[in-house]
Amino acid sequence: MNAKFNAAGVPAMLLAGLVAGLLAWAPAARADIANTRHNLTPSGSGTFKAPEATGLCVFCHTPHNANASRALWNRAFSAATYTLYTSSTLKAVPTQPTGSSRLCLSCHDGTMAMGNLLRPPGGVQPTLGKLTGAGLIGTDLSNDHPISFTYDSQLAIDRGELVDPQGAPNALHLDAGGQVQCTSCHDAHVDRANFMRMDPIKGALCTTCHLPANWTNASHANSVATWNSTGTSPWPADGYTTVQDNACLNCHRPHAAGHSEGLLAQVGEAANCTICHSGTVAKAGFNFNTEFAKPYRHPIDIDPWTHKPKEDASTMTRHVACADCHNPHAADSSSATAPNVSGPLKGVPGIDQAGAPVAVATYEQEVCYKCHGLAPATTLSFARQDNVRNAREQFEPSNLSFHPVTAVGRNATIPDNSFVLGTGLTAISRIACGSCHNNDGWTAGGTTPAGPHGSIYKPLLELNYNTASTVIESPTEFALCYKCHDRSTLLNPNVGKFPHLRHLSSPVNASCAACHDAHGSRTQSNLINFMLSDVNGNPVVTPDSAGKIAFTKTPNGGNCQLACHGMVHKLGVNKYP
Repeated sequence: MNAKFNAAGVPAMLLAGLVAGLLAWAPAARADIANTRHNLTPSGSGTFKAPEATGLCVFCHTPHNANASRALWNRAFSAATYTLYTSSTLKAVPTQPTGSSRLCLSCHDGTMAMGNLLRPPGGVQPTLGKLTGAGLIGTDLSNDHPISFTYDSQLAIDRGELVDPQGAPNALHLDAGGQVQCTSCHDAHVDRANFMRMDPIKGALCTTCHLPANWTNASHANSVATWNSTGTSPWPADGYTTVQDNACLNCHRPHAAGHSEGLLAQVGEAANCTICHSGTVAKAGFNFNTEFAKPYRHPIDIDPWTHKPKEDASTMTRHVACADCHNPHAADSSSATAPNVSGPLKGVPGIDQAGAPVAVATYEQEVCYKCHGLAPATTLSFARQDNVRNAREQFEPSNLSFHPVTAVGRNATIPDNSFVLGTGLTAISRIACGSCHNNDGWTAGGTTPAGPHGSIYKPLLELNYNTASTVIESPTEFALCYKCHDRSTLLNPNVGKFPHLRHLSSPVNASCAACHDAHGSRTQSNLINFMLSDVNGNPVVTPDSAGKIAFTKTPNGGNCQLACHGMVHKLGVNKYP
């Protein structure tokens, strides 16, 4: 076939087709741009516009002698070196800006005047200075969504929770070479929500690439809660009015993020949660500000930005952040039977009973074990006969006794009437860490949030549990125990039962903690693990004259061989030496 060529060697038919296509497209593009802030002519509607009459497109394009890059570009490129985005979860390899991003940054990095054109109309540069204000990205891209990296199937596998670009919908827009660039999110010719390629409502734009597990059912994807106009608005100035519609923008900012890690919106780590969960957006029962002001609390403000989404619990720096217990992409308000994880704990990694990491916790204690199950507690406390302070070891199902968190308890003979009526507890019931460690004053259906965020009772207990070695017994001093264990049954002095009344009443006034370890006992039944000294180092339980400290379970309750505050216990007979 003999084809006709023009002077540049381009087939005439092909050139004619390109020109026809350009002419067909140009009026629509021109009309779109004319109504946007990218109209920099005197008729423009934005803040920045040249006083001189010029063509509409000349601020970006020229038909002749353009920048030898792409898009008939009418501008030089910035010579700036950019600070790139980094993250502990980043698997992509961003480079200095390439492709369409270089075009955008020739104005949006603020290093060159917007009127500085390669081919100005009539040879006169428009008097239009450097970009300022909200559109200025600058040369520090560390708090902006990463650009100029290859997005392929391998990246989707390596990073996880990403759409595989092979077979992805057309909404996933990649630049030449499969690169994520500014144009992956923005269309410079259409002013749709800050030149977005699509309306970002309900996370539509973000989820063309990002697919967090369980996001579809998460509260942050479905809540219709609105801001009550108190305090600081949690949303962008041009955001939507409900949590559901803001979706990803509840917590993240693709540009000028408050903190670079995760592109989180707020400067303070905890503030990304409390800005809504402080009585301003989240419904009743999810206001946490007052909880974290209590004397005993998880100290989410002590080590900000220490938490990493992919951290190894066995090697991480000890810390606690909201995201250690809650996955904002998966959490919902559903309930669960103890000790299974409830909705607010869904999608959180943990440590299993063997001490191994699990990608997603099944049981509540697996979330707690990340801090409380790999090493002994470091807080000041009393000393016990078996002084293990690792909760995972205390709850080990092979122990001689334990509260039934990890398995059904070992004492199958506990009568139902020994439990408080209405609790539904039996000898085969299981409980969770949150059954005891909870916000004080919490009630089902109340306005105080559930969970160990803060409490007036140490250590983050729902009710009072006085752990001094001697205490004058009352319903309030041991309220936590009496939440489940029926007080009248426990103190009934009937023959054939362990004489709790004799121990708890005057003159002994022993506390529950003097004999029982609330988590479990590796060495004795009935949660027996004697307190050897109180928090001040004063002796409590000491060996008897035979050098023994022991409890032996019997059909009538049990016998102790020991001395407690000078009282000798031997074969069930108590006497002072």
